[in-house]
Amino acid sequence: MADCDRCNRYFGSYDALWQHERASSRHNMCEDCGVDYWTFEDLREHWVESPGHHYCTFCEDHFDSEYELDDHNDETHRYCDNCNIWLDGADEMESHDIAVHNLCAQCNRYFTTLNGLKNHLKSSIHVPKTLKCPGRGCTKKFSTPANLVLHLEANTCVSGITRQSINRTVARLDRGGLITNPNRMITGTTESYQATQRSWNGHNYECYLCHKEFGTLPGLNQHLASPVHEQNIYHCPKLGTGCNLQFRSLGHLFQHVENGSCGVRRFKVVRDGIDGIMHGMRRIAL
Repeated sequence: MADCDRCNRYFGSYDALWQHERASSRHNMCEDCGVDYWTFEDLREHWVESPGHHYCTFCEDHFDSEYELDDHNDETHRYCDNCNIWLDGADEMESHDIAVHNLCAQCNRYFTTLNGLKNHLKSSIHVPKTLKCPGRGCTKKFSTPANLVLHLEANTCVSGITRQSINRTVARLDRGGLITNPNRMITGTTESYQATQRSWNGHNYECYLCHKEFGTLPGLNQHLASPVHEQNIYHCPKLGTGCNLQFRSLGHLFQHVENGSCGVRRFKVVRDGIDGIMHGMRRIAL
């Protein structure tokens, strides 16, 4: 007599017991090793870890040698060198790279940080340029309000719109001080600077305000035309987790809001405020 302790059954021969153990769902036999496991997961783990087996977990198939298994994996599956793991196929590998390794699948480009990938996905490469410059005679288009405002603040738009005119318009529209510092709007300088050849110090063109040096006079004047020497007249709306961070220009504030790092973009009053300012830009077009 042969008995099965697990099933509490008796069999007339060991051959009958052998057939029972292989046919019953309550047994998980490794026929090569003659070991009966309590669960299929235990049996599967044995196949994976035992050097005597060459088992593909994705296909649930056995191979005669390690060489055959390696050849099968190379042809059918994908390996992540960084994580030291096998993945089922190309689709799973792509999903893994997107989730773990900051892959832009469309560009087949990897980024070192998640924020880098997010900023890339928000760039003009992926976001269509649908915002037309309101400046008269300007045909340029932009993908985000921040890019449009930075264009106008650079004082290079053919329409003649300047950063100073933008600041005055925003001060008029933002009477509640959602994004502006009213006192600085009043006392802050709107003076523009223009360097001449007298800025040459014998080696470079020098900014007399901060003493930074430039190789060309246009480079120095571009520096002077920027908001670098102005006060921080804008601030991040202090809503929810808003950080109240200070900015010298509207474009840089918009970049901060669009980045979404502090979460103020989710508030309707902020979105409506940005829309109102963008609408106001059309009124200052020359």
